Amino acid sequence: MPQTFTPSTGIVKSARSDSNKAIDCWQPVDLIAEGPWTSVYQARPQGCADNSPADYAIKVLKDVFVDDRLARKQIQREAAVGKVVTHPNLVSVLHSQVDKSPFYVVMPHLEGRTLANLLLQHEPICLPKALWIARQAAEAMSALHLAGWMHADVKPSNIFVSPQGHVTLIDLGFARSFEAPNENRGELVGTMNYAAPELFISKCGRDGQSDVYSLGVTLYEVLTSRLPFVEEDACDLALAHLREQPPDPRTMAPNLPPRLIRLLNRMLAKEPLRRPQAQEVVAILMELEIATFDER
Repeated sequence: MPQTFTPSTGIVKSARSDSNKAIDCWQPVDLIAEGPWTSVYQARPQGCADNSPADYAIKVLKDVFVDDRLARKQIQREAAVGKVVTHPNLVSVLHSQVDKSPFYVVMPHLEGRTLANLLLQHEPICLPKALWIARQAAEAMSALHLAGWMHADVKPSNIFVSPQGHVTLIDLGFARSFEAPNENRGELVGTMNYAAPELFISKCGRDGQSDVYSLGVTLYEVLTSRLPFVEEDACDLALAHLREQPPDPRTMAPNLPPRLIRLLNRMLAKEPLRRPQAQEVVAILMELEIATFDER
């Protein structure tokens, strides 16, 4: 049975526990995941029959964090982005309450696995599928960028893959507006293994090029089964992102097309202006998908 995962958590729980306490106008059915600040339930609207499908996921701020500024800010940001950006490959925010307790956002309940879970299976992802997954994530990124937002936490655990191969970019809690680049000043948002070099210096990317770098790291990992930088010490890892070149992916995956290598090198450029825009990434990946389709 496919593992169920709900957008915007980053933590999957296999065990399920029932909850009968209504959350505003929503009836939780199962506790399916927990993050540091939130609990996530599979749910249905109140008033529906008990045997009706629970097709929704409600992410609720834990009671102990309702007065925490950062926790509230994250769930409010997620709701704000969901109201202005829609795309088939981007998680949908269907309903929210973020101005009073209980603070929550409602999303579709998804079936499938995160890319992180797929990588843990240690089964190689064929090249066309890797390109397909990355291209769909880039489509979602492009939609965010065109609307004036960057995701700010692109990584395998935030790329959700359905059993049919449809990709959804999830977790909008760290998203930031291009119009307010200093909104998260003082926070190193995202995950260090996938963070762009500029984030270690200014902590505020001005546009979506930081997302492009993070997707480049993700694609590198999918293609080679390792991260480009594997330093365990945080300072060493930051310096590697800032100064080091990743190992040539062809040493681990010798049959990668030259055009894909060139794209990876551009996506992982230290200077943001040297990276391609998300729309260009989409176009190149789509062409590579077509060219490698018979390798499935």
